[in-house]
Amino acid sequence: MLEGKQVISQHGAVAAEPEEAARIGAGVLQAGGNAMDAAAAAALAACMMRPHATGVAGYVCAALVLEGRTGRVWSVDCNAVAPAAAHERMFDVLPVADGGSINEKEYCCRVRDNANEHGPLAVAVPGMLGGMGIISERWGKLTWSQICAPSLELIERGFPFGPVAGAIRSLADVIARFEASSDHLMPNGEPPCPDDEWHRPDMEKTLSRLSQAGWRDFYDGEIGRTIADHIRDTGGILTREDMAAFEPRITPPHDVTFRGAGVYGAILPNGSLTGLQILQMLDCFDPLPDDDVAYWHRYAEVLKLAWRDRLTYLADPQFADVPVDRLLDRNYAMGRTEKLRQSPDQVDGHNPPFPADRAHGTLHLSTADAEGNLVAMTISQGGAFGSCVTVPGTGLILGHGMLRLDPRPGGANSIAPGKRPLNNTCPLIVRSGERDIALGLPGGRRLIAVSSRMAQVMIEMGRTGLEAAQAPRMHIEAAEPVQVTTSVGEPIINELRAMGHQVSPQPGIAGGAHIAEVLRMQRRVRAGGNGWAAAPDHTQP
Repeated sequence: MLEGKQVISQHGAVAAEPEEAARIGAGVLQAGGNAMDAAAAAALAACMMRPHATGVAGYVCAALVLEGRTGRVWSVDCNAVAPAAAHERMFDVLPVADGGSINEKEYCCRVRDNANEHGPLAVAVPGMLGGMGIISERWGKLTWSQICAPSLELIERGFPFGPVAGAIRSLADVIARFEASSDHLMPNGEPPCPDDEWHRPDMEKTLSRLSQAGWRDFYDGEIGRTIADHIRDTGGILTREDMAAFEPRITPPHDVTFRGAGVYGAILPNGSLTGLQILQMLDCFDPLPDDDVAYWHRYAEVLKLAWRDRLTYLADPQFADVPVDRLLDRNYAMGRTEKLRQSPDQVDGHNPPFPADRAHGTLHLSTADAEGNLVAMTISQGGAFGSCVTVPGTGLILGHGMLRLDPRPGGANSIAPGKRPLNNTCPLIVRSGERDIALGLPGGRRLIAVSSRMAQVMIEMGRTGLEAAQAPRMHIEAAEPVQVTTSVGEPIINELRAMGHQVSPQPGIAGGAHIAEVLRMQRRVRAGGNGWAAAPDHTQP
């Protein structure tokens, strides 16, 4: 079983990773901040300590915000944006060779020099900081400088490299190509050890500037100009105008009803729509207990249907005709599941030619407070360290937003100027009779199935966030094999195989989940998951 922690508080709580980020979020609550302040501060601290997974200049922040006072749910979309000079033939696309590169796994092709993965051409306008900034600005109680202060103290105090050291070692050859990245990540000229102390050289200057000038300086101020100039000078296409034009998008979310509960997801081109579609299709069936093989068979077949739709239709709806209303319509879900309802034991063996998954560098955090506010926030560099480009003198490692766009021309997710890439982030907020829930996790494509299952078991089976995070997991895309965690149990695995499924047992699927709940009837807040949970005043249940 996955490890986990849980806290219950009358004030507020944070579920996040690493531990210090959760504690910083709880400290912000203690200082009078709300769930939105705590989310911004915890995310910023995570950027300091886990730059391989996320960063101030990471490519995406996808979030949902529930206003306790009004009951309204908002989608906050801060995805990367392709530069104005981007075009669908900007990368030299080559035939597949050995199938091992990210482009081969994701897009069934190669790109010369992996230019859309590492280097200046891989850089789009980074959305990460915009998400933290706008959530603090629009909903927070504290000043932006108060949000930045704990991370500044963290850098000054220093912290161990921890898991960042392993990520550096695995990409040392790529990092060494970029002098500023090598200086920042390998201060002694070689990969660090996990216990080595780190102070993020130059990051204190950047964070001090942001604290004083405000988060928008990253886009239309001194920092934004510095980023754009470095990319231009090293062969990229990002400009000052691209940076200054960036604006976070705050809109109503996508939403469905599942077992009478409202479920809300971040707008396209983030991944929540597929998670909502999974729940909408499951709602066409009567509930089953998850110790029954029929439950897992049904879940696998629904996942196939949702993923075939995802890989066929989804992209930035400003650039592609995406049938959002139809995909989330109850009648469409009924039609999509008709064959499964008529032949509930049949295994769909169709194998459409869709690309496979790839590694992903992502974190998720959830926060809640006694006023009923909730935040579910997923933040990502893309792959480890994103583009691996560090802007000299800033400590900023830039995400590779261009990698999330298809380098092949003519597709729904192909490159275009101003386009936002399709991604797999799947934060969800659930509103049921007795509690409101913010949930999510990292894990590339795998996180969509797991997020949906966590929402299902919390709504349908009444489980806590900790229990949902620790529950067995499944992942399958458009075709077999189906992956299940070994915790589902050998009898279920054997029965799935007997039905005709190709089953691949896994020790784990996707990353650590972080879930926060407002328990309205109890007037308490609960946070838990596979990472860390913290609160200013808490009891361990």
